[in-house]
Amino acid sequence: DQIKNSNVDAIQEGTIDGLTGSFNGEGMKVSVFDGGRVYAEHTDFGNSTRITNKEANTIPYDSHATGVTGMIGSEGKNVSTRAGVFVGNTKGMMPKATFDSYYFGNSTLSGETEEKDISAKIRDSKPALSNHSYGNVIGWNLNDGPMGVVWYWNGAYDQATKQSFDLNGTYYNRDKELDDIVYNNPYMVVVKSAGNSYGDGPTSTPRYPAYYRKSDGTWGQFNPPTDVIPQDNCVFGYDCIPTGAVAKNIITVGATEKITNNNGRYIQASDVVKADYSSAGPRDDGAIKPDIAGVGSRVVSPSTSATGSDNYQMGNGTSFSAPQVTGILGLWSQIYKSLFAGQNLNAASAKNLLIHTAQEAGNVGPDVWYGWGFVDAKKGAELLVQKKQNKVIFEDKELKNAKKNEFLVKTDGSQPLKATIVWTDPSNKNSNYNTYSEAHNDRTSKLVNDLDLRITNVQTNEVHYPWKLDVNAPRNPAIKGDNIVDNVEQVLIDQPAAGIYKIEVSNKGTLVNNDGANTEKQVYSMIVTGYTEIPTPEVIPAEASPTLLADGNNKVNVKFVENINNIKIFDMSGRLIRSIAPSSVQTYDVDFSGLPAGIYVLTASSANHKLSKKIRKQ
Repeated sequence: DQIKNSNVDAIQEGTIDGLTGSFNGEGMKVSVFDGGRVYAEHTDFGNSTRITNKEANTIPYDSHATGVTGMIGSEGKNVSTRAGVFVGNTKGMMPKATFDSYYFGNSTLSGETEEKDISAKIRDSKPALSNHSYGNVIGWNLNDGPMGVVWYWNGAYDQATKQSFDLNGTYYNRDKELDDIVYNNPYMVVVKSAGNSYGDGPTSTPRYPAYYRKSDGTWGQFNPPTDVIPQDNCVFGYDCIPTGAVAKNIITVGATEKITNNNGRYIQASDVVKADYSSAGPRDDGAIKPDIAGVGSRVVSPSTSATGSDNYQMGNGTSFSAPQVTGILGLWSQIYKSLFAGQNLNAASAKNLLIHTAQEAGNVGPDVWYGWGFVDAKKGAELLVQKKQNKVIFEDKELKNAKKNEFLVKTDGSQPLKATIVWTDPSNKNSNYNTYSEAHNDRTSKLVNDLDLRITNVQTNEVHYPWKLDVNAPRNPAIKGDNIVDNVEQVLIDQPAAGIYKIEVSNKGTLVNNDGANTEKQVYSMIVTGYTEIPTPEVIPAEASPTLLADGNNKVNVKFVENINNIKIFDMSGRLIRSIAPSSVQTYDVDFSGLPAGIYVLTASSANHKLSKKIRKQ
């Protein structure tokens, strides 16, 4: 069902025009960080050599880890109940891939001597693609803990003021660590589950008592009406995504129910239904999280006992939607290698491909339930083919500090014009909190290098802005404007007027690197679709007779539809007299004062236009 809902079968069966043969993960490796070792001998993997357990044998086999790995890479078995009722097939996204298995807790890896935490394992192993179906439980958690099976408030509660604080949506230490890892290793693609705490709390399930941690470290029971019990997680439909899932440079995945309409195929946004447990964003500064959504409910997968066994399970969770997305990214990476001479898909480009080709779900535009939409493996593969055929723009670009990147596209207006940029942003080192109240709902932007994407209709000068969420009403449909919190910007013009459009990328402030030092450039991934052609540069020949400057008039106006890169004045012998580099302007008055009378050649250029003009100064 996961395969059909996301159109993975088109890739596995080799039915995509422009691709030669099928793709099933051959030659690709995925690292799975989870709750224990994967049972490599499970018949669902076909061959135990496909799984390499990096942990020592002291770490037990884990059903969750085995299931997650199976969702990515099972060869596929028909599973039935003991009564013979067919339940489903376990085939994964990449049934020919290989896997490295790691435990998400502290441990000493096999053959090593020093204990490592999860961040050190990721940093040292440097996986090209990794799945992380685990996370913190923030806010309310129904658990069998020190007070028995009760509701535990995983936040702070001040009994004197009756105020409560939590870290839902907080950009914190683990987020910074993940952003550091990807920034320093830009070809590492990290996929993370969004969490499963939506709607949890004592109000929705009052039969269990509720407890909070007191200042002395012990647990105290909430006693209403004296105590004010914190609201259930995501009581307003947003703000229950945990720390560790809101990093900027990773891909965070929410969960949906299976698509059952249309023989399991996506047709329209209403086909996608949010899984009731799937945690919702945004990040506390209003940034879009999760990034994408996939099927997470009623998924059948291999299972195991702690000592190793051939079992099966059916489960729900963002733990199960994340590996669907991880597997699709692995297939795209395999396709990318085949089309582009073994080159790798970097983290920003992988995320961009997911977002740009996502199917609409929920509110129009991005939202806090589905992120940028529902994953579509076929659309992503087709875009890679179009890149190979030079039918779309999909490339990495460099933005120089305080400069603008500009180019023109032309459309006949028959399809939406869409541009998306994604960049790997430095971690925000200022997110240091001493108390829950400091961290709670901190609206300060966590973006470090703030890039801006705009599309301008050259004929009308109408500027089109990217999507963004209203941080004060994040469940409302996304709006368009200046986005200062996301390291993803997308401009979509649903019904563009036919004509020429200028696409522009710039930055606010000063670009810095991960150490906070000024840097010359920021690399970003750009995808543009929906145009009919890229206009060829226009060269305007020099006029046969020069333009005459009247007495007392020493200025010539140069005007382009895009930023002017340079202006030069030559004498008739070809000697350069003046060179001018205007800063981010489309019109400029060239001053000829101070030059002796005579004939000069004025040249000017932008990204797509050149001008050469003779000028007579009297």
